Amino acid sequence: MKAAVQPAIDNSQTIHMLPRWVTSAQGQGTDSVAFTSGAALAMLDVVLRDPSGTLPGALLRDRLALEAAVACLKLENRNESMSDIRDAVCLARPGDALGPAGEMFMAWRKLVRINLTQSGWKERAVKLLPGPMAEAMPELGSLVGSPVGQAAQLLEVVLQQFPRQEAAALMLADVALARALGWDRVMPLLAAHLPRKDIRGIAEGESDPVQCVHRAMIAGCDSSVRSSADLSRRAEKLRSVAPKLRAKGSEEALDLFLSHDAVSPSGMLSPKIQGTAMPMTDRAARRLCDRLVELGVVRELTGRPTFRLYGV
Repeated sequence: MKAAVQPAIDNSQTIHMLPRWVTSAQGQGTDSVAFTSGAALAMLDVVLRDPSGTLPGALLRDRLALEAAVACLKLENRNESMSDIRDAVCLARPGDALGPAGEMFMAWRKLVRINLTQSGWKERAVKLLPGPMAEAMPELGSLVGSPVGQAAQLLEVVLQQFPRQEAAALMLADVALARALGWDRVMPLLAAHLPRKDIRGIAEGESDPVQCVHRAMIAGCDSSVRSSADLSRRAEKLRSVAPKLRAKGSEEALDLFLSHDAVSPSGMLSPKIQGTAMPMTDRAARRLCDRLVELGVVRELTGRPTFRLYGV
């Protein structure tokens, strides 16, 4: 008996967006939204576990952390933009206060950099929470149900106990989701996609937290999948020009661009490339950034003649 022909799998194909039947499910009933939310998470999971190594995961998480920070600031009736936050963080000198916007972003950035598979991850996460909340935080091991159900359960508990700590509640919900899915890093999926009215409704016991989180999850996964495809393409272009760069430290500099939303030549590349012992002069740093812009692999983000920032 002739064996059945196995379908060919083309590993070169990348998921660029979620199918329309997933993203159009926002107005459907509970069962349909739960099903499509699960489908969205499954597709994002495939993207994040891509064995090809083309996805710059650290850069994606940094970008999502920035989006989450903007959303959380709006919940606090603040109007800082991504540009404002980039300036606050990238242009600050050592020891400078970052301000509320910069501190919000740094909290999210620190969260997404925690390796959830290593011992001590919980202690590092708790340090990002307000004191009273850290003491009252429920054990993640006590959560039951699906990954989305666990995230919704924790979000509800925290918001009803600490209704003014929306940012911290959203952080914990993302932690619960990542742990339930077996991810080694937190992906900020909820903050930028859970409407204020839903957050208030959950805190006041007037909205179904599971339904709200399912809807936000569809939007969050769709946005993350699109960003993943875009950043993967940009990262490949950046890596492809590495042989053309002759500046000492260019390899380390490219690694910085592939892990940070924005890079300042002064302070992050000079006098030493951040996170390394590799020296780079201020002039060399600026010339490298100009060269990367010229090659079309990096963008200048501010439009200013001075105090410029660059990103993939």
